Amino acid sequence: GMSLSKVMGFIAVVLASINIFGGFIVTQRMLQMYKKKK
Repeated sequence: GMSLSKVMGFIAVVLASINIFGGFIVTQRMLQMYKKKK
């Protein structure tokens, strides 16, 4: 079966990937807004 450490590791990986992906989206939006102002 699934051990607690495996579940916690999987959750950590998912949260990390969401954090990186979310940060990338925010950066892209900020760059687009910055370009529109100019």
